[in-house]
Amino acid sequence: MPPPLPRSLRPAPVVSGIAFAEGPTFDRRGDLYFVNYLRLGTIGRLPADGGEAEVWVEMGGQANGLKCDAAGRIVCADFGAKRITRFDTATRAMEVLTDSYGGEPYLGPNDLCLDQAGNVYFSDPVGSSAESPTGAVYRIGMDAAGRLGGVRRVADNLAFPNGLAVHPDGRRLFVAETGTNRLLCFNIAPGGGLANERTTLEFATPSLDGIAFDEHGRLWVARWVNGTVDVVDVDAGRLLASYPVGDRATNLCWRGESVYITVAGLEAIVRLDAGVRGYDPVG
Repeated sequence: MPPPLPRSLRPAPVVSGIAFAEGPTFDRRGDLYFVNYLRLGTIGRLPADGGEAEVWVEMGGQANGLKCDAAGRIVCADFGAKRITRFDTATRAMEVLTDSYGGEPYLGPNDLCLDQAGNVYFSDPVGSSAESPTGAVYRIGMDAAGRLGGVRRVADNLAFPNGLAVHPDGRRLFVAETGTNRLLCFNIAPGGGLANERTTLEFATPSLDGIAFDEHGRLWVARWVNGTVDVVDVDAGRLLASYPVGDRATNLCWRGESVYITVAGLEAIVRLDAGVRGYDPVG
């Protein structure tokens, strides 16, 4: 049995001055990356050694989701330039992984996650809604050396698919469908495709954004309009806890026993010392 969750958690400030706070991720050294530091279209970095936050790169687009892969590179869902990119943290060089599918540009990728083998799943929601469910989820295959394989559309007809996370069992992908306030679950089929879409939980209030699992398989959900981080038992489809963090909570990531949350209304990142560790599929 997992340990009980804290009754309450107090947000602690981490970094401010973020034009639109989104996409937090840590590299293997412990440096914190996030988008739109000081102005839109940048990636900021807060060094682990206690140095000052800096504009790390100018993207030439505008990202939302970031993740660090097993090789320490920063993978980005760039909705502004409608592409998925990857940055080398040593050289800051950018590589475009994909910018179209079937000869058509993406709607605007929003967020992404990695599975245990380093394959990338990303949401493509811009312009979709409950009334016009045109959003999709794609998968970028990667080989053992991290070289780019094929791109596949693995889910479609979604109402603004947003945050994504692979369950620690490696067999399920969860997607936050912002347009309906639903948390969706898909089985991951052999070869990485998705099957058996179903609703794990439909929230009574708007809305869902970034999501991430803890080490015990509980899903932590950034609740954009609700201004909270909520914790869900995905097997029971049950809300376990809700922690206020500030207006427009967009995304979250883990470091040690703390969860770091981007809060757009505060133009900042805050930290909740949760007493559990996050689940990182790539170690």
